[in-house]
Amino acid sequence: MASAEMIDWTFSKVSTKEFTHGFHTYPARMHPEIAKQLIEKYASDTKKVVFDPFMGSGGVLVEAMLHGNNAIGIDINPFSVFLSKIKTTPLNSKKLNKIFDKIIENSKKDISNKKSYKNAPKDLDLKFWYPRGIPKKLQILKHNIFELDIPEKEKNFFKLCFSLTQRKVSFQKTNIYKIYRIKPEKRKEFKPDVFKIFSKICKINIEKMDNFTKETKKTSGKTVVILGDTRNTVGEFKKIRKKILDKGKAHLVVTSPPYGDHGTTVAYGQFSRYPGQWLELPKQKELSSVDKIGLGGKKKKDFSDLESPLLEKTLKVIKKKDSEVTKKTAHYSRARDVFAFFFDLDECFGQISKVLKKGDSHCCFVVANRRVRREVIPTDKIIVELARKYGFRHKETIYRKIINKAMASKNTPENIVDYRDETMNEESIVVWEY
Repeated sequence: MASAEMIDWTFSKVSTKEFTHGFHTYPARMHPEIAKQLIEKYASDTKKVVFDPFMGSGGVLVEAMLHGNNAIGIDINPFSVFLSKIKTTPLNSKKLNKIFDKIIENSKKDISNKKSYKNAPKDLDLKFWYPRGIPKKLQILKHNIFELDIPEKEKNFFKLCFSLTQRKVSFQKTNIYKIYRIKPEKRKEFKPDVFKIFSKICKINIEKMDNFTKETKKTSGKTVVILGDTRNTVGEFKKIRKKILDKGKAHLVVTSPPYGDHGTTVAYGQFSRYPGQWLELPKQKELSSVDKIGLGGKKKKDFSDLESPLLEKTLKVIKKKDSEVTKKTAHYSRARDVFAFFFDLDECFGQISKVLKKGDSHCCFVVANRRVRREVIPTDKIIVELARKYGFRHKETIYRKIINKAMASKNTPENIVDYRDETMNEESIVVWEY
């Protein structure tokens, strides 16, 4: 790997959808090339274990496998776990093509025979979210995927293709990840072809899977994907100690944690709700609670000292702005929102430190500095202060422009109607030695 100074960290000319990376949309995905560069530098020895404590769509695990490293991923979101498992499970493309042909053949027969099924999520308003006639075709497609007598890993592949299809044929806006419909005039013109879109997604994903399977045959990297909470990393690692860990330890953390509490930044739970319901994922209660149980979801009564002077200074500014707000809302105390997030993130640092091999590990966080009360929160510097007390020694911070990260281009800060602000356009790659 070239030195950080020599690398164009924007990776503007590097695809974010190679191999299995582009299987399904997912909010705020890390650019795969970042993970690739960091793994090549800090885990060049393929015996080293890579750990992503905020796994998201599983991109870090994919890159670890491609490099030949064993990897572990944890996420609190059941849809994230489902997606990551599929992306890291090599499959035979010839088998997938045969299954695809069968799904399409059976679905077209159902259309010809005027069959219909009732397998849509019970609490989903189909008329509200889909053009007329689309729900019937979606339910036919779902039936002919779910009822196939094939191994679960192949079936899950097509379930994922179906999930992306239902999103693409819905009225849901594609440029944001909270649940909003496109404008009425656009809804009138929107006439998607369910089977054509599904077919296109399947063909693209089968080709990507074929490339991934061929490439990973050259390596021996394996992954363990965990539905769990990074605030209990030690407990989660005990469950997998005998699988791919080096005496219960990992050597490299590469991750992109949430930028703040899910309710006011990236709503991973909202994004995952309908896909998870259509797919009938287990842990539906956890799926519906992702935004509440994620980092910062539970507010704290008191502001304790996290040993970060910069956080204290930032909270003081936000508290002052809170006091100036006349209209009380659900997120009136933004200082408490900010503190709750960093309190939980601080706990994660403590847990992560206990599963890394001391003297032979590195930790890399990709973060962005969000705005609260229109004030920039210097997350890149705050986390350096937080991590210090757990033995993390700051090595460097690399700054990059966000060119093609999967994020909304604008957001609605403070839930002010018709007010839009630019989202984060720069990221920091914070690197520690441990």
